[in-house]
Parts: sequence; C-alpha cells; structure tokens
Amino acid sequence: MVASRARIVKDADRRMLAGMAAALAQVALGLGLVVAGVAVFFVATPSVESPGAGILATAAIAVGLALVFGPWWWRLTRDLGVEHQERIRSQERAEVAAHIHDSVLQTLALIQRNSADAKKVSTLARSQERELRNWLYGAPESNPVESLTAALERVRDEIEYLHGVAVETVEVGDCPVDERLVALMLSSREALANAARHSGASAVSAYLEVEPHQVTVFVRDRGKGFDLDEVPRHRRGIADSIVGRMDRHGGKAVVHSEPGAGTEVELVMPR
Repeated sequence: MVASRARIVKDADRRMLAGMAAALAQVALGLGLVVAGVAVFFVATPSVESPGAGILATAAIAVGLALVFGPWWWRLTRDLGVEHQERIRSQERAEVAAHIHDSVLQTLALIQRNSADAKKVSTLARSQERELRNWLYGAPESNPVESLTAALERVRDEIEYLHGVAVETVEVGDCPVDERLVALMLSSREALANAARHSGASAVSAYLEVEPHQVTVFVRDRGKGFDLDEVPRHRRGIADSIVGRMDRHGGKAVVHSEPGAGTEVELVMPR
C-alpha cells in the first residue's frame, strides 16, 4: 500500500515536471522567435531589395508571441467560461431553493398548522401540487398577470387566504411585469408571508410606487419585531427569498426591525 502510494506520488511529480519543462521550452522557443524576428526586422527592413525578410520577421514575431501568450490566453478564456457557468449554476440553485422555501415548505407548515381542518388541508395540498407542476414543467398560467398592481393584489389575496391576516395595499403608478418585477413580487410575497406568520399583528401593509427608473415596495407591520442578528442560520426566508433574490436580479432589499417596534422591508428594483 505504501509503495503504491509512493509510486503514484512519484508519477504525479514526474508528470508535473514534464509539463513544466514543456511549458518552459515553449516559452523559450517563443521568445527566441520574437528576438530573431525583431533582429531580422531591424536588419532587413532598411533594404528595399528584401521585402520578404520583413514579412518573415513579422511572421516570426507573431508566432513567437502566440507561443508565449497563447497558453495564458487560452487558460484565461477557459477559466472565465468555467466561472460564468458556475455562476449561472449557483444562481439557478439559489432560485430553486428560494422557490421551494416560498412554496412547498410554507405549504407544509400551513398544513401542519391546520391539520384539524381536513378540507383546508386538502385544498392546500391540491393547490401546491398544481403550482409545483406548473413550475416544474413550465405550464402556462390560465390568467397571466401583466399589470404590476394586479400582481400585488393577487399576492395580497393569497396571503389573506392562507394566513387569515388583513393586507392593506396602496399602489402609486403601474407598469407591465417583466422578469425583474416578477422577482420583486416574489420577494414582496415572502415579506408579507413572514409578517403574517411571525409579527403577531392583525394586519400588514404593502406600499407600491412605480417610478420611471425603479419600482419600490415597502412591507410594514406593527408587530413584535425582531433582532436580525438573532435569526437562526437555518431560517433562510429573509436571506434567500428576499435579500438574495433581489440581489440576484439587480435589486436591493433592506430590512428594518427592532423588538417591540415592528418591521419594515424596503424592496427596490431598477427598471
């Protein structure tokens, strides 16, 4: 076993040294071509009778530079491509986690809370199954929402139905819904759901303002408030479904809360 490991390490070292030697040889060859090309260029260029020498010198310089900088450029473009793909995958994982938190996990919590009401449990389960199928398989909505105020009102109705808490909405302006504003509405929904579940207030409010260059939503409650630093690490609603989601789509979320002073969530999304 020890001998086998030593042989593997020795082979790895040998391959590394061989790779370094090949790279150094390539760089040396490239530098040699550059130096030779420059020398030929300065020696032969003054002579009008030898235009081919100038072309040859230019070609040598180009090949030399390619040998010296080509591997570096290739690694740079490869690393940038890998980083871009990893960033996309990370964002997709974050979106999936946020969606599961906002939909499936919240529905399970509601089912547990209403376990004595068989009819409501059945309704919640069917609704969640339908929503999850639509999300997984890309089924279109029967009544797609194109107006931002209509989207907020739909969120309001959903929160009132699911949590039994009154939601007061005020809208100033309106505009069509695009991908960024969908993220804004999802973050607003999570903020309202958090207020309905945890604040202890009998009513919460949402203020929507549409401006030429941005859309702002304020979600407020006059409940018990909380200390952000004391939120358990496993509770990812604020971090993933509000702050993280807004950040991934180019927006900003700020949570203001103090124990006994209620909570305000400010959401700003550029247009």
